[in-house]
Amino acid sequence: MKRGVPAILVTLVAFLLLGNVSAAPRPVLWEGTACEDIAYQKSIEAAAMTEDRVYAACSYRQVVNSTGLIQVYYLGILSAFSANGTELWQNSSGYTVKLAPLDDGVLAGSFGALLKFDRDGRIVGSYNVLNKLYDFVVSDGMVYIADGDFFLSGGSTSYRGHVYAVKLGGNLTGIWNVTFNDMITRVRVADGIIYASSGFPSGYAGGYQFGSLYGVSPEGKSLWNLSIGHWVRDLEVWKGNAVLGTGWDGSKGNFYVVSPAGKVLLNESLFYTEDIVVVGDTAYVGGYDGRNGTLVALELPSGEVRWEVKFPYRVKALAYADGVLLAGTGKFESRAENGTTYVYSVGELYALSPEGKVLRKLPNTGYVRSIAVKDGRAVIGTASSRFYVVDVNALKGGQKSSICGPGFVVLLAIAVLFVRRLT
Repeated sequence: MKRGVPAILVTLVAFLLLGNVSAAPRPVLWEGTACEDIAYQKSIEAAAMTEDRVYAACSYRQVVNSTGLIQVYYLGILSAFSANGTELWQNSSGYTVKLAPLDDGVLAGSFGALLKFDRDGRIVGSYNVLNKLYDFVVSDGMVYIADGDFFLSGGSTSYRGHVYAVKLGGNLTGIWNVTFNDMITRVRVADGIIYASSGFPSGYAGGYQFGSLYGVSPEGKSLWNLSIGHWVRDLEVWKGNAVLGTGWDGSKGNFYVVSPAGKVLLNESLFYTEDIVVVGDTAYVGGYDGRNGTLVALELPSGEVRWEVKFPYRVKALAYADGVLLAGTGKFESRAENGTTYVYSVGELYALSPEGKVLRKLPNTGYVRSIAVKDGRAVIGTASSRFYVVDVNALKGGQKSSICGPGFVVLLAIAVLFVRRLT
């Protein structure tokens, strides 16, 4: 009489006979922290990467109540790490909103100045601005800076802003600046024109509605201005044209394409924009529709919606690398514990195909505030002291890995012989 074959052995043999198993590689290469010992609410508002460096700028507000006078200081720390996560240096950088890597260091746009750090973390150049620095862009050995602010006096509101042209060399040398009676918060460069826009940019909020787009010549001459009426939340360039998204009422916004001559080529109702990435003839726009985080792909120049994806939290930051669209989402939550209000960051990172298919989700990252990509890797900054360095290819949904080989053949033969002895 034949004895029964143990079920577990049958399962093992069947598993081996399948030959291949699906193994999804771990996307997070390593995690890091910056200004972890700062007691105030902090955020990795800017990040950058080179082949051998990862830069993370941790920014925070220090509130001091001295003899009844409340003072707010905008501070921050820039940290540099090796490609494998070893911290190399850190230095004070002020409240940093943007980083741009250089061959010999990194540029940091802080609220009060543009700073140039060398590879050892020393400040080797600086250019002070008159208002808060919100944006800058590097182009052909020049840096173009946007600054702005608003002022309340006697019940009225006034605005002030500039676009600066700074030569990028051993130091940072100012060439020209243009003054606007507007709060300039975004700047981009196309062939033969510099675009500057106004409004509270992504990551900031205010109670007043305004917004314009300006054209400036490479020589610093104001060419034209276009009144938008609402905050320009992000500004990019497509084939020499300006591409911009606006926001108001927390959920509404429009999408524009404007020519170098200041002519509106496209004006479509959309949603409250947070970030735009242009790839080829597609504009990926992320933001919030009042209920969900929203990400759309718009065909240029028609503005036709190719696809739309909804998320639990607002889409704050976007980046594109190696055929993968990275969408950082999140929000802030506050909770009262023992009489103290604590602010928490919740959110997730999503990887999508250019066709809008969600390939993978990186859960519980916290509110994603910044993304930088380089050579198949990405650094993800969150609304805390934590950031993640991830393998973009691993976010594509996993790869098939074979377990076939000499070891597999020997194991299979042993299993078969064992089964025969039991029968």
